[in-house]
Amino acid sequence: MSSEFPPDAPPHDRGGEVVGGRYRLVQLLDRGGQAAVYRGVDLRMGDEVAVKVILPPKKPDPSWRDRMLREVHALTVLSGTAAVRAYHQVWGEDGTLFLIMELLRGSNLETVLDFAADQGTRLGLADLTPIFEPLVATLETAHAAGILHRDLKPSNIFVQTDGSVRLLDFGFAKFLRMRSVTLAGHVAGSPSYIAPECWKETTEHLDQRIDVYGLSAVAFRALAGRPPFVGDSILHIMRQCSTAPRPSLHELRPELPAAVDDWVRAALAIDREERFMTVRASWNALRTALSG
Repeated sequence: MSSEFPPDAPPHDRGGEVVGGRYRLVQLLDRGGQAAVYRGVDLRMGDEVAVKVILPPKKPDPSWRDRMLREVHALTVLSGTAAVRAYHQVWGEDGTLFLIMELLRGSNLETVLDFAADQGTRLGLADLTPIFEPLVATLETAHAAGILHRDLKPSNIFVQTDGSVRLLDFGFAKFLRMRSVTLAGHVAGSPSYIAPECWKETTEHLDQRIDVYGLSAVAFRALAGRPPFVGDSILHIMRQCSTAPRPSLHELRPELPAAVDDWVRAALAIDREERFMTVRASWNALRTALSG
C-alpha cells in the first residue's frame, strides 16, 4: 500500500500566460506536488484571483478528470461556507485544469502555529474557536451532502488577515453517493492526520469519522505543538496511528485540564466505533474539556 502523494508539479513558470482568454497568470505563489498556484487577474473584471494549475498525470489515468471535476463540484456544493470560493474552471488543450478561485491573503495554519511556537506562545480555546468553529460548520455541511474532505491538515486551513478562515484543497474529496475514483492501493491524505481505518480499508467503507479524526488531529497539533504521532517514516507513523496508545495531551501541556486526555482517546480512537460520530461532537467535547 502506498500513500497518494501527487505527481510532479508543473515544471516551468507560466507567469504571463492568459487562460480562457480572460485570466492572466501574474505571479507564482506556491507549488506543491500536484499543482501550482498563481496570483492572477481577471482581464474582464479587473479583479485579482488565484489560479490553481493542475497538470494531467504523466501515466494514463482514466479517473483523473473525474477526480478533478469532483473537487470543483465539492466547492460548488459548499458555496457560502468556509470552503475556498471557486469561480470558474478552464481546461487547456493539453488537459491542464485551471481552477479560478478567490485570492487569499494571510497564512496557512501550519505557518501560524510555527510562528506561535517561535514566539513561545501556546494556543488555547480562545485562539482555536474562531478557527475551528467555521471549519466544523463547513464539514457538517459537507458530510450532510455525502462529501468527505479526506485531507484535513494545518496547511489546508488558511487564516486570512481579516481573521476569516478558509478550508482548502478538496482534491482528495470522497463522495459517498458516487463510485470511488481513488486509485487502487493508494491512501489519500497526509500521514500524520490520516485515520487508522484509511490504511487498511477500501474507500467504499469509509465515512465521516475519518474527518472527525483528521480535524481532531489538527486540534491536537494546534494545542500540543506537534501532531499526535510523529516518526521518521510513513510506515512508522502508520503503525503508531493504528496500534499505539493515544498520546497524552495533558503531559505535553500540563496546564491544560486532565480531562483533555479523555477527549483525545475518543477523538483519535483506533476503532472508529469508539470515536465521536461527528466533527461537532468532537469539537463540543474539546471545548468542554478545555473549559474545565
